[in-house]
Formats: sequence, C-alpha cells, structure tokens
Amino acid sequence: MNRQTPPQPLFGFTGTNGKTAAVLLTGFILSRCGLSPAVLDTWKGNISFARFQRQAATDKNDCLLVEVPVDALRLRHISGESFAGAALTNLSLDHLKSCRTQKQYTAIKAAFFARLPAGAKVFVNADDPQSLSLAEEGHVEYLTYAVRYPNAMIVAGNLQRKNMGYTFDLTVKADFSGFGGVTVAPGSAPVRLRLTGLHNVANALLAAAVSLLFVPDVEAVARALSAFPGMRRNMEIIRFNGFTVVDDAATNPAALAAALTAADTLPAARILLLHGMYGGGGQVLNRCNALELAAWKKKHSGSRLFVTRSMYRCRKKHQVHLHEEKAFLTALQDTGTEFAYFPDLPDAVESLLSHAAPGDLLLLLGGPVLNRAQELLLHAAGGSLFHPAAGRQAESDAQALLPNPT
Repeated sequence: MNRQTPPQPLFGFTGTNGKTAAVLLTGFILSRCGLSPAVLDTWKGNISFARFQRQAATDKNDCLLVEVPVDALRLRHISGESFAGAALTNLSLDHLKSCRTQKQYTAIKAAFFARLPAGAKVFVNADDPQSLSLAEEGHVEYLTYAVRYPNAMIVAGNLQRKNMGYTFDLTVKADFSGFGGVTVAPGSAPVRLRLTGLHNVANALLAAAVSLLFVPDVEAVARALSAFPGMRRNMEIIRFNGFTVVDDAATNPAALAAALTAADTLPAARILLLHGMYGGGGQVLNRCNALELAAWKKKHSGSRLFVTRSMYRCRKKHQVHLHEEKAFLTALQDTGTEFAYFPDLPDAVESLLSHAAPGDLLLLLGGPVLNRAQELLLHAAGGSLFHPAAGRQAESDAQALLPNPT
C-alpha cells in the first residue's frame, strides 16, 4: 500500500459542530491503519499548540490533526498558511459572545480557508448550504462529502439504521489525489457505525475522507471506522434498571436539533429530557436553545422537559449567568412550554428518575453543566449502567469509549 506523504502534514477541522468527533474519528482510523497521527482534539491556546507541534516533530508522527475553533482564528493564534488541508463540518448559530454576529463568525471561517496554501485539500459538507457557500473555485482543491446529497464525492450508500447505530457503504464516487501524489480510486466498502444520529454519520464520512488522503484504501478505512467504539457524551447510549439513557453534549440550536432528531429514531414510550443551560453562551443562544426545545415539546406532548443550570456541579467558567438563565426561562414561558426547573443538578436528576417508567428514554442534553449527570443518575438509581455496544457494565467499561474533551 502506498502511504507516501509530505513530512508531517497539518490538517485542520473547523465548523460549528462535529469538530471534536471528526478529529477523534480520523485519529482512530489512521492509528488502526498503522499510522501514527498526532491529535489535538481541543484548543488550549497558542502556547499549548506550539508545544504540541514540537512534540509531534520529536515523535516523528505521520501527520497532525487539529481542531480549529473560531476563537483561535479570531485572535490570530492560528492561521491557514501552515495547513496542508482543512475540513468544514457546518456553519450555524454559535459563538455570538465572541463574534457578535453570525456574519462575522462566517467571515472569520472564510478567511481561514482563503489563507490556505495553493493546492490544499479542503473537504466541505455538501449537506450544509452555508458551508457550500464558502467553497468557491480558487487556489485550493475542494472535495465534498454528504449523507443526503447523492452527488457528493464521498457518500454513505445504502444507509440503514441497525440497532442503535447504522450500516452503510463508504462510497468514493470520483477519484482524487491524496498526500504524496497517491490517487484515491472510486470504490465502496461496508461500514457498521456504532454511533447514533445522522450528524454522526456525517462526522464519520468526513473522518473517512480525510483518512483516505493518507491511506488510499477504501476497504482498510471502512474496516477501521467500523471498529470505532464511540465517544463519551456523543449520543452515548446506556441502559440501567429498564431505562435507556442517551447522553449528549449539545450546546447550540443545531446540535440540539440533531440530537433530538436522533433520539426520535430510538424506541421509547416517551422521552424525559434533562437540559443543561449553555453557561457562557450568552442570552441570544440560550434563548434560541429554549425555542428549539419548545418546538420539540410541542410535537411531543407526552414527553417531559426538565431544566437545570447546575449551580454547584460544574466549573466556574461553565456556570450559567443570571442573564442567560433569564433569557432561557423567559423564552420557554413566552411559548407556553411546560417544564420543570431545578437550579442544582442532583435535584433535577432525582425528579427525572421519580417521573420515569420502564420503557422511557432519558435524554441528557447539554454542555459541561451536565458532565456529572451520568454519575448522579447511577448513584440516585442505585443500579449499574450498561453500554449496549460494549456489552458490559459501565464501571468496567471506562476505557471502551473515547473521552470527549468538549
């Protein structure tokens, strides 16, 4: 197999949602294929990034996979000139506290791609119109992937739900050049993905596409992708005491919508949803999140909505401010949405359990304010959590799923 690549190419993943999942998936695939990628799945500042690059050079990694958040671009801690390629997952409402407007947010992303060197490989989600709007002909090579758009270069053919995941054919519809002059030929290979939600199918397709730049073997990449065990708090499915629990770290409206759509495909008598507000997200995003949940509740009258700000169970930087809480709760009240509010997380978890019945789906949906929700659920229920994909109890399964730095 030809794996010639330029020395340690740097590949960046940017967009509103799915960056972390795509980075971790790509790193997993390349590792399973025998390469040694250096993975930076969460941004910790330019000093940490420089340290990461030095360590990768010392370790002689095959490539560097980096999450590129908007704040790093806004502060010019990172720029496109040094990247051999990049990917755009999607563009939706988020980061308004730092970027102020959606237009500014999009412009910052566009500037990153404009600064990529000539001939850089750029993967764009063809299912997302805003992402496609940035893919103008020019100095870089744009490549497309999609779950729904059939004419993209890389698609999920014959997509079917299978238990809690999906099966599909990883399909390359046109050849393209990878790193080091290799050619990725058209082809198809079966994948069994142990992740829930079409947004995760999109993340998996992107990871496979990027991996093909380094390992131009569709079958090898498909086998590696099928072995991915899943991620903590990324539509993570657990069962205990007759309940199914789904835990997801969604914070913005698009992520909430994707998780809610995915939850609707799972068998359940009803859904009991516990949402953690977006601490640090600002008033506008918390209001938009509330409106997304209100629309969901209107369609699911038999389900119940629980809300928390988790006052004492999250780090200070993730705590919900009073103006964010007011914006969220006012939006729910203005829409006439029925909900139960608990300032602290343990009280919310206990109420959730007190209303649950066998066959219900318990959906934990929110960012860092819900990081301890699983632990509190287990303690309150006095039972053992069980991960269906791993086939064993959660206590003995700490290493089975990849950690989610988000």
